[in-house]
Amino acid sequence: MNGTIKRKLVFGLVLVLCLSATMTASGIVGLVSYKNVIFNLDLGLNVAPHKTELIQAVGDLFVPLRVPIDRKLAPAKRQQIANRQQQEFEAALKKAVAAHDNFWRRTENLPAAEFISGRRAVTQPILNGMALRLKEIQHYQPLLRQLDKRDSIEPVLSHAIAYLVTDANQLPDPAAGLRRELEHARGVYRTTWTILITTSIVGLLMFLGLIFTGYTAIFSPLKKLHSGAIRVARGDFDYRVDINTKDEMSELADAFNKMTARFQETKFGLDDQVRQRVAQLVRSERLAGVGFLAAGVAHEINNPLSAIQMAADSLQDRVGAVERAMDPADATVVKQYFHLIQNEADRCRQITSKLLDFARGQDGTRSRTDVSSLIFEVRDMIQLLSKHRGKQILYDRNEPCYLEINGAEIKQVFLNLVANALESMDPGGTLSIGLFEQTDQVTIIFHDDGCGMTPEVRDNLFQPFFTQRRGGQGTGLGLSISNRIVHDHGGTLEAKSDGPGSGSTFLVRLPRRAQSQGAAA
Repeated sequence: MNGTIKRKLVFGLVLVLCLSATMTASGIVGLVSYKNVIFNLDLGLNVAPHKTELIQAVGDLFVPLRVPIDRKLAPAKRQQIANRQQQEFEAALKKAVAAHDNFWRRTENLPAAEFISGRRAVTQPILNGMALRLKEIQHYQPLLRQLDKRDSIEPVLSHAIAYLVTDANQLPDPAAGLRRELEHARGVYRTTWTILITTSIVGLLMFLGLIFTGYTAIFSPLKKLHSGAIRVARGDFDYRVDINTKDEMSELADAFNKMTARFQETKFGLDDQVRQRVAQLVRSERLAGVGFLAAGVAHEINNPLSAIQMAADSLQDRVGAVERAMDPADATVVKQYFHLIQNEADRCRQITSKLLDFARGQDGTRSRTDVSSLIFEVRDMIQLLSKHRGKQILYDRNEPCYLEINGAEIKQVFLNLVANALESMDPGGTLSIGLFEQTDQVTIIFHDDGCGMTPEVRDNLFQPFFTQRRGGQGTGLGLSISNRIVHDHGGTLEAKSDGPGSGSTFLVRLPRRAQSQGAAA
């Protein structure tokens, strides 16, 4: 194949991912630049000190000193003007001090990164010098009221104010960094905009390419497969789908064509399967008739058997009184006959009881029951029998497994399967029991290393009165009754064997939830 759908999709997704990553990176860069501009604007407008305000406040100190006092005025008038000018100068000085303190405070609150390259080292000495000159001016400014000292004080104050203005002009301007940041942001904006335009055009072209590729590689083949499935569903098994994309769609079309060919092959075998199902239904009807007849016969036989057993018990009690008068050999023979009559009558009663169970089934209440505990009970009970000593039963599941079943009936099924497996094994044989849970059902597997089964025995194993037990014992009803119980529970009972001497395997599948017997039947 030149390329699979997975490879094509991965290639398209990688392209989309690269495009998305590029656009995302451009957006992030633009947002970071925008954030920096906003931060610097806030810093310059609300946090950074304003150099122009300090220069304006310091320069305003010249205003009161620029108006000379006319010496021709009366001394009282001159003193009045001097007092007013001194008050104006004092007010201007307070504003200058406040502007200086505000500039100092905002400078201290600025982030350290804003004053790299010696900015802070330059600003602080200038502000310290201005603070000393302001204190000097504060010291001399009250002398402005004294007319005799005014002429000597004004040059000193003007000189100090001039130095203040010079120092204020020498302070670094925080707005200069803001302007550089704005220029940088404009460059980032232009670059980001170019990248976004380019990636958008490339993304549009890629999107159109993906649509074309998806249509030719996926949607068009799916449409052909859909049309082919409709034609095959209508019975046109000669139709074949032709897809040459050299990927999974081509493989799917090939599998579809093979499936259609197999439909053609299996179509001719449906008649044989129908005939087999009809034969099974006929056998089922015959079994139902046999069960009905067996139920009637068993019911009629039970009454004579009860009379025979009661008469044998009564005669045995009466013979005990005359046993001493009889010949010992005759007395022994009589006892043996009485035991034989009682045992055979009891055996006939058991056979008729099993016939009745097979004919009418066993209705019972189904409840939430631990299947694992039932297996342990059967194992412990069987191991107590002396005839099965030397044969091992392996089952080691510790977790419970709950199903909605009739515990007594399922226990009877397990008992029949375990007893049959042990009967088929020689001393030293092993029976392995496994329990496996699925989503909707549970499978119990009984595997023995006994004598195994031929195909003929396996096919007739669940037929009533069919038995291959060693010694010719058994009624042939145990597995038939077990099969009926399992089917009444909505499950299946299956037997497997590779042949004589290869052992046997029985699989009991039971649903997790109880089903009605009518539905199961």
